[in-house]
Amino acid sequence: MSLAYSKKEGWDEDPVKILVIQTVTVAGVATGALTSGIISHIGRLNCLILANFILDIGVLLTLIEDFEVLCIGRFLYGVGAGSFSVFGPLYVSETSPIEVSGPLGASTQIGISTGVLLVFSVGMGIGDVDFDDESSFEIRYYWYIIFLLPIAISLI
Repeated sequence: MSLAYSKKEGWDEDPVKILVIQTVTVAGVATGALTSGIISHIGRLNCLILANFILDIGVLLTLIEDFEVLCIGRFLYGVGAGSFSVFGPLYVSETSPIEVSGPLGASTQIGISTGVLLVFSVGMGIGDVDFDDESSFEIRYYWYIIFLLPIAISLI
């Protein structure tokens, strides 16, 4: 959760709201990873498509400027990400030739680490913002870029 977004919504004075928003994504990731076995009977590719759909719905919900809806969106985003962490490596190992399945399976972890690095890099774009100027681009609109980036990546 960026400081610019919390300033925009006036949550910068309530650290509990910021903590809840940050924690609900991690809870979604754990839920998605732990419960993804329930839907595995529909096939790995279908599970990946479903996880992508859940992730996209979660990202779209984060664009609504309401605390509860933002929490639900971040939770769904986490569920999709947790499901990807289970089904991605399984799908790669099942569809790749045996000669390259090991290195390709490891590449999913490299992809996850690269994605985390990319998200933190985008968040660094705010830099030294004058948080008293609520009309600045960083406070009013930059969070849209940060929240919409997962949809752009998932559409590829």
